[in-house]
Amino acid sequence: MKNRVTLVVKDYLTFNRTEQRGIVILLVILSGLILANIFIPAETAQTPIDFTAFEKEIIIFERSWQKAEEEEKNGFFPIGDSIYSRNRKNRIEFTVELNSADTFELQRLRGIGPSFARRIVSYRQRLGGYIYKEQLLEVFGMDSSRYAALVPNIIVSPDSIRKIDLNNVTFKELLKHPYFPFELTKTIMIYRQKNKRFKSIEELKIIEGMSDSLFKRILPYLHVAP
Repeated sequence: MKNRVTLVVKDYLTFNRTEQRGIVILLVILSGLILANIFIPAETAQTPIDFTAFEKEIIIFERSWQKAEEEEKNGFFPIGDSIYSRNRKNRIEFTVELNSADTFELQRLRGIGPSFARRIVSYRQRLGGYIYKEQLLEVFGMDSSRYAALVPNIIVSPDSIRKIDLNNVTFKELLKHPYFPFELTKTIMIYRQKNKRFKSIEELKIIEGMSDSLFKRILPYLHVAP
């Protein structure tokens, strides 16, 4: 019985040279896999990108913008502060044309932020365009110190002025213009109704409430259609 068991064991556990070589290779592969599993992590860790510096810059920019908006709402905007930082040389070298500039261009001017730029454009639309620089002093919140700081960098081209035809303008349209208060507008409309039409702008001089200074002020914005 013992001899028989010995023979069975030899049959199953005795390998030829080729089989032995295969077993050795298999053991080496298994050992390599075990070692790799021990020393190499399952997933290669990737170094995360640090956005801290970029996020700080965004926060600083947003705070500066909000501060500018709040200061303008309170009627204060420090001379020298605006969306752009600039030195004395840059302030002198560039110019902004008041009748064509958008709100972003206007913010290049010293002391002009987003809210003030919108006011300048809004008043320009009501006027029909700026005739001269000094009209900026009529913009709500504009004072002499702020105006003096930005005036070296602005120019005015009155070629694009939108003129009002006295014979066709409506009461509502004329009233929107900042130089025509309610009583004056009403008097002009009554005069036109009585006389059918204006033959010349000079007729405005005889209208009640029209002074020489006011006439000179509104003259560039008027015309009489033939």
